[in-house]
Amino acid sequence: MKKIHLPFSYTYSGHHLRWRPCSTTSLLGIIFPLFICYSSVISAQISTYQPLEWGSVPAEDLQMTSYTLDTTASALVLGDEGYMNVGKDNSGQYEWLLRQHKRLKILSEAALDKVTDVSIYYAHKGGTDNLRQISAHSIAPDGTVTEVKKGDIFHEKINEYWSKASFAFPEVKVGSVLEYRYEHYSHRVLSPQSWSFRGPLPVRSSYFQFDCYVPITYTYLLQGAEYMTVEKSELGEDILHLGDTHIYIDGTKFWMQNGGAIQEEPFMTAVEDYYVKVRFQASATTSTITGLSTPVYGTWESTNKELLESADFGQNYQKNKRYKNLLEAAESVIAKDLPEEDLLYEINRFITKEIPWSGKYGMWAIQSPNEAFAKHEGSIAEIQYAALALLRQYGIKAYPVLLSTRDNGSMITSFPFLNQFNYVIIIVEINDIARLVDFSDPLLKPGIIREEALNSVGFMVHETSPSWINLGLPIVQDIFAWNAEITADGMLVGEMKSTMNTFSARADRLRMQTQSLDDIWAERLPNGSSWNEITATNEEDVRENLRIEGKFEIPEAGFVNENFLYLSPVIHTNFSKNPFQREQRDYPVNFPYAFEEKSVYQYQMPVGYIVESLPENTNIILPNNDAAFQYMIREKDNKISIISKLKVSKLNYLPEEYPALRELFASAVQKMQEQIVLKKTE
Repeated sequence: MKKIHLPFSYTYSGHHLRWRPCSTTSLLGIIFPLFICYSSVISAQISTYQPLEWGSVPAEDLQMTSYTLDTTASALVLGDEGYMNVGKDNSGQYEWLLRQHKRLKILSEAALDKVTDVSIYYAHKGGTDNLRQISAHSIAPDGTVTEVKKGDIFHEKINEYWSKASFAFPEVKVGSVLEYRYEHYSHRVLSPQSWSFRGPLPVRSSYFQFDCYVPITYTYLLQGAEYMTVEKSELGEDILHLGDTHIYIDGTKFWMQNGGAIQEEPFMTAVEDYYVKVRFQASATTSTITGLSTPVYGTWESTNKELLESADFGQNYQKNKRYKNLLEAAESVIAKDLPEEDLLYEINRFITKEIPWSGKYGMWAIQSPNEAFAKHEGSIAEIQYAALALLRQYGIKAYPVLLSTRDNGSMITSFPFLNQFNYVIIIVEINDIARLVDFSDPLLKPGIIREEALNSVGFMVHETSPSWINLGLPIVQDIFAWNAEITADGMLVGEMKSTMNTFSARADRLRMQTQSLDDIWAERLPNGSSWNEITATNEEDVRENLRIEGKFEIPEAGFVNENFLYLSPVIHTNFSKNPFQREQRDYPVNFPYAFEEKSVYQYQMPVGYIVESLPENTNIILPNNDAAFQYMIREKDNKISIISKLKVSKLNYLPEEYPALRELFASAVQKMQEQIVLKKTE
């Protein structure tokens, strides 16, 4: 038994099967390069799969009232199966045909307005796709069938590329079974539609089979399963499993059983990244005359060369005429003899002021830097290429980095798929130190990029050395120091000093544009509290840490009961609640960045009181110091000192690591809620 952390590949040749490590690596999943043919290996498990029969629902499914593996589920996918064939249409063009048949069960009223409407998407531009033979019906618990009429199936254009067919199931009630099927034809044979085994509902069974009858070599990538355990059956079948979920693979036949629902939770990338999908990609075509193979896609190196030569990419920062006006404007306000660090800062200020971000994503520039400057607005690509042009003209080494934002999904590094990228940043090298820069936000200091762009890796376009790079940031730190006096009636009166270095600083600077410091920080104290003489240092200079200082009063920090005073000593934390509520999580935790929250408290006890009890000291450290929580408290000379520190150093945690991570946060939340008890002696 072993864990999948690196990709593996199958290579098929005739009827012989060879298992070998793949030389290509991927952050997403398991890659299987193969030449599509027929295998004589019969898998014992997949061979037992029984296809769905239209309209024939077992009595136990009709009478089902809950799903044993997830009793909270409002609906269940009883079965979902797809058969995809790549062949030729009547005119001899290559096409793929997907026959899908899906069956769902309504278990509670909560599902009545969630799964009764169905939309099937297809590409219409150029007539590449079409849907046929759409059928749907609902089946009541007593077996009564109500068909969806053909006239109630509507086709609608979404944009210039995509359309959808939509319908609603009639006569749906709790206990109903919903069933639909259709045929999807497409000439997009280079990148056939992917198949998702999991989704927002639990899936009891999902089966997919891929067959090819034309001379195309395909590679497939199984995404979202890289953290599952893989075993091999006696007959060569791969069995991936985690908890109750099992995926059986035999060649290009896939069968998943008992897939849990994927629900949006804290610290995830795009939800779809966790669905477990199989994606086929043409890698070569073979001539039926010569037998010679021709690659479909180039390499990252050849793609890099094409990008540098593209009018919508490299020419924007390489051709002087495209940024001449922008450069002249910059040179009128930015001296060239400044140190490189200062030049970077000034160029950052200039670009964010003169070309505000329009909010549009993408890697291609519709406007040149001159045009974006004249319009006083640009897309993310146009802004970054304009900045890159200036950086190079001022003698600073800089290169564009392409990436996918967290909500756009993880990236495939194995093949040069450009349509996966929707964001651009710049990597800058000063004094042999590289840093990431995002010129779309005036509140981000050089070296920090938007949180949504922190998606593990990015592809650096470079004249001689293109490469995939890690998108790492220095640890994000918030430090709070509280010094206060505890009064005999439970009030806290004192002062606070805070230092924030990245995203918290950006958030506060943004809020300070429309709110007062008093209002912002009033939210961080208990109700009825107040600030006095609160000030900010480095509010305008994003290169420096944001420092906040102020005096506060918390009237009801504690309460008196007879001779005892009870006080909650932790005033503020970003983790007053545990972000990990579910007991189990069968997909990874993905933090965008490493962080540390540190709070130091110094309390002067009231005269006439002694310590009755203090919370116990706590020191929880996960293996390899991946995360830690420390809480140290002591009393000396009538003063109580507390140091609380929560630190996360590792960004990705596998499902088996989740319980320990969840317990660490639970312990931190509980500890920071515990009270000090003081006893009156006079």
